[in-house]
Amino acid sequence: MSTKLIITSYNNKLISAKYVDDEIKSLRVCDNEHNISDIFIGRVENVVKSINACFIEFSNKQKGYYAFSENKDHIFLNNKNNDLPNIGDKILVQVKNPPHKTKPHTLSSKLEIPYKYLVLSRDVDGVLVSKKIKNDENVSNWAASLAYELKLMNEELVRELGADFKDTRSKLSYGFIIRSNAVNASLTELIDEAKHLHNTYKEILKTAIHGLFYTKVYEALPSYITEVNHLVAEEDFELVTDNKEAFSLIKNNCNLSDTRLRFYEDKLLPLYSLYSIKHNIDEALRRQVWLKSGAYLVIEETEALTVVDVNSGKFVQKKGKDKDLSNYNVNIEAARATLTQLRLRNISGIIIVDFINMKDEALNEDLLKYLKKEAKDDEVGVRIVDMTKLGLVEITRTKQGQTLKERMGLERNEELRD
Repeated sequence: MSTKLIITSYNNKLISAKYVDDEIKSLRVCDNEHNISDIFIGRVENVVKSINACFIEFSNKQKGYYAFSENKDHIFLNNKNNDLPNIGDKILVQVKNPPHKTKPHTLSSKLEIPYKYLVLSRDVDGVLVSKKIKNDENVSNWAASLAYELKLMNEELVRELGADFKDTRSKLSYGFIIRSNAVNASLTELIDEAKHLHNTYKEILKTAIHGLFYTKVYEALPSYITEVNHLVAEEDFELVTDNKEAFSLIKNNCNLSDTRLRFYEDKLLPLYSLYSIKHNIDEALRRQVWLKSGAYLVIEETEALTVVDVNSGKFVQKKGKDKDLSNYNVNIEAARATLTQLRLRNISGIIIVDFINMKDEALNEDLLKYLKKEAKDDEVGVRIVDMTKLGLVEITRTKQGQTLKERMGLERNEELRD
């Protein structure tokens, strides 16, 4: 299996496109206009007991939602005589999710700082290992050694910053997550990286305890760095970019050899054209998607759900006993295209798909089985619920960030203009 990641600019947006065996699998807008994963000194503006949450201003005139049920270990930067946020409190928060419709940003005290092989996390006690490599004997031994180093680093944190945070009632300790690509690293590299992350976290706390409201104390690396670090463990992987800043950041922050990182310089043929990124984005921003058979999808996003209608279009339906089988073949093509479009558009929530009608129940069952098999390829959780008596297939997809349209600055039913 060959994986290729392309990073290039299109329509004033930095785009990452992932291809597996030359088939597009994901499209992401990498510009961090919503400060995702950045860490700020916030001010508690309003406490709403009825929803067990508060609203925190973290940047000039930007407020975020902070749920007490999700955030147990707050990092207060002022003296406290109780354990819950109060109006006026100075608090350290990380931006987790962008605003959506009428909802503000989501904020968290579970600070996370990712790097090549490790993630420093306040939501972890000790050292956790990625499920993909948890049975690797070397990694298990490294985790034990890293746990010892972690204990020493947390003790150092208390010695150096304990006095500054003495009356804040804040827990400062953290843990590590060993990422799947660490299987290609050495223990020395892991310990060196752990020390780097420890020092980064320590500097964040030092800056924060003496900082002013709304100060950004940590700026996250671009999202494509995390994406690359997830992919480098794959044997046949290559990254191509024509963006000098992206190339430099990847070279310095990802364990990627020169043979797998390529800078593209052909000015006559833009990178977004060479890999059909323009075509794929344009298609993913349109209501109508044509299929090779001549049939087409109509994708309508509403406030409550997304509806996908499969139309026969230019496809010539057979008659008689072959009608169901020919419709089945189109429905299989439409099923694959639907799941691809949900993934590329990053559509979540409830999705209803109206396939071309088939009377044969066995073919309907086969269609559902095919959908369930193909849905496993989506990195985001997708559930094929069932087919109703009217032949409508119900799908749910876990929400992860904004839709492609939102990231491209378009309204729900607006299309990109040439």
